[in-house]
Order: sequence, then structure tokens, then C-alpha cells
Amino acid sequence: MRRPRRAGLRSALGVALAVGVFAAVVPRIASYRSVAHQLASVSTPWVIAIAAAAALDVLTAGLPWRALLPQLSWLGAIGFTQASTALTMVLPGGAPLGMAISFGLLRRLGVTAGEAGFAVALTGIWSQVMIFLYPLVGAALVFGSGNLSSSAVAIAGASAAAGSVIIVLAVAALRSPGAARSLGDAAGRVGAWFARLLRRQPPDWSGEALVRVREERLSDLRTRWPSLTAATLLNQLSAYLVFELSLRAVGISFETLPPSEAFLAWAIGRVISSLPLTPGGIGVVELGMIGTLVGFGAPHAHIVAAVLLYRGAIIVPTLVVGAVALFGFRFKPARAAG
Repeated sequence: MRRPRRAGLRSALGVALAVGVFAAVVPRIASYRSVAHQLASVSTPWVIAIAAAAALDVLTAGLPWRALLPQLSWLGAIGFTQASTALTMVLPGGAPLGMAISFGLLRRLGVTAGEAGFAVALTGIWSQVMIFLYPLVGAALVFGSGNLSSSAVAIAGASAAAGSVIIVLAVAALRSPGAARSLGDAAGRVGAWFARLLRRQPPDWSGEALVRVREERLSDLRTRWPSLTAATLLNQLSAYLVFELSLRAVGISFETLPPSEAFLAWAIGRVISSLPLTPGGIGVVELGMIGTLVGFGAPHAHIVAAVLLYRGAIIVPTLVVGAVALFGFRFKPARAAG
């Protein structure tokens, strides 16, 4: 009973934090009346453009997985990625929870345990490394303008350090069976913890399984890592396109907020969203992005409107597609371990 209570308390605290941000903090930055006025001013062509970019974000979500698991159908890859992402938006846990859920859904699609574990590990590594490096890229782009704050520098440095640690661990696992065994065992423990938290069967991966799959698929990785990298970049940067369009749709010009500053704010939001603070990072992601943009001197009401528009365009389609996919997964039995 202790774990369910702890999970319930954590969820309640996350919801309370999100409510506190929107109820007490955001109105101090801009009134919701002024924000609503800016949102109402968005023209139909901008709405269509944002909707198209949001659709592109959904459609490209399956690309990294198909780069490693070409046996997945296009619809299957999109469905399971949106389902796992939707669950992480309503449950606390961040990136580790998303990886554990992805493994379970891949098994229901008939992917063997070894292949699923290897794909989850690699897509997770590729995704997190890029997310942690984006703030460093954004800080470098903004550096010349003189608008780079000390907090942005600190976030960029910390996230780049975290990305470097992940790279070192990944390279070690790929080069050494012993390191792969240790990393696989650690991932198995994390997955088992989340399974107990959600009252599900623990995932059947381990260090030995990762070592076996590493030996079997290392040659595949040597040929597929370029396509995995390109697919991950395309999917993640499609979300940045949604953010850029949201900024311009509410009337923020390139002179007021250059793309370099917009990219840094988006990158900081991506880092925050990968942390298990609130379900889907709701509240804290918006606050981080808004705070960064306010520091650049853009109009407050426009900033809040753009961030809320962006988050809605990213979250709502994922929840809808993910809910439909989850409904289908309910009637698809898990395959036997393989």
C-alpha cells in the first residue's frame, strides 16, 4: 500500500504545482483577458499553418522507431509512440516512464523482448542527448546578441553535462559487454519500479538480454545510426516549427524576438519536459519558456499566448491520437517473451 500512496501523493503534488503556476504565477506575468485577446487575434491562415505543423509532429513521431524496427507498420509506429507519450502526459515519471511504457507497447506489437529493449534504449539515448544539447546550441546562437542570462547559461551547461554523461555511458555499453550488462540491469530495475508503481507486470529485459541483443544488432546500428539521427532531429524540430509559428501567429515579429532566442526558450522547455516534475511537464514547461522569453523583452501577453498556443497544439493531438491507439491496444494481447 505504501507505493500506491506514494504515487498518489506525487501525482497530487504535481497537479497542485501545475495549478499553482496557472492560478498564481502566470496571471502576474499577463492577465488572462489580455492573453485571450491575443489568441482571438490569430487569423485563419495561421491556425491552418499551426495545425499542419502539429500534424507533421505527430506523423514524424514514428520515424526513429522505424529506423531501428523496419518491421513496424507506419500506423503502428505512430500509434504506439502517441499512446506512450499520452500516458506520460497524464502520469508522473518523465522520460524513464515513457521508455518503460514504450517497451510494453512494442511487445504488444509483436516485437521480441530483445529488439524492443534495444530500440527503447537507443531511441531514448538519441532523444535525450539531443534534448540536452539543444540549450547549448541555443545559448551559442544567442551569445552574440548579449541577451544571454546567467540562468540560461547555467541550464545550458547543466543539460550539456547530462548529455555528455549519457553519451559516455552509451559508448561504453556499445564497446563493452560488461558495461552493457550493467546498463541493462539498471534499466530493468527502473522499468520494474515503474511497473510496480502502475501495478503492471515488470518488463522482461535485463543486462544479459542487452548484451545478447548488442552482439546481434551492433552491425545494424553501424548502418542505421545516421537514419536514426536524422529521424530524431526531424521529429523534434517539427515541434520547434510549431512553436515558431505560434510566436509569429500572435504578432511577435522577428525583430522583437529572433529565431535564436525562440530556439533557446524552446530548448529549455524541452529539457524541463523530460524531467519527472509534473505529468507532461504541464505548468513547469510553460513557466520555463515564458520566463526565458520575458527575459528577452518580448511583450508579456504575446509571450503567454504563444506558449499556451504552442503547448495546446502539441498536447491535444497527442492525447487524441494516443487515446485512440490505447483503445486499440486494450484488445491486442501481449506476445510471449522472446
